[in-house]
Amino acid sequence: MRETSLSHLKIRRMAVNNVNMVIAYGECDICSAQLLKDMMADTIGEGEKKLVVDIKNLRYIDSSGLAAMLWARHKIEEQGGRLVVIGLNGNLHRAFIPFGDMLETADSLNDAIDMLGSGAESARF
Repeated sequence: MRETSLSHLKIRRMAVNNVNMVIAYGECDICSAQLLKDMMADTIGEGEKKLVVDIKNLRYIDSSGLAAMLWARHKIEEQGGRLVVIGLNGNLHRAFIPFGDMLETADSLNDAIDMLGSGAESARF
C-alpha cells in the first residue's frame, strides 16, 4: 500500500484481487487534484490495465478532480485498460451529472471488479 497526502486530501493506493485501487479521502479541489492525478498516473504508468477509483470517503470534489479522473480514463484506455469509479454518495452524485457517461461507475468494489474482470459492457452513470 502506498499513501500520500496534502492538507485536506489523502490518497491511498492498494491492490484487491489483482485490481489496482486509488482511494481518496477528504476534499479534492484545484489545490489538491494534482495529488489524485499523480497517483493515478503512477498506477497507469506501471502498465496497469484495471483501475478502480474509490471516492466514497470524499466530502467534496470540484471540476479539477473530475478532470483528473477523465484524464486517467483516457490514459488507461490508450493502453487497452479501463477505469471504474465507485463510491458516489449523495454529496458527490451531483458533481458527476454533467459528465454523463464519460466515467464508468459501479455501486461497489465487487461490482467494479466484476466489470473489469469480465470485460462486459457496464452500466454508466
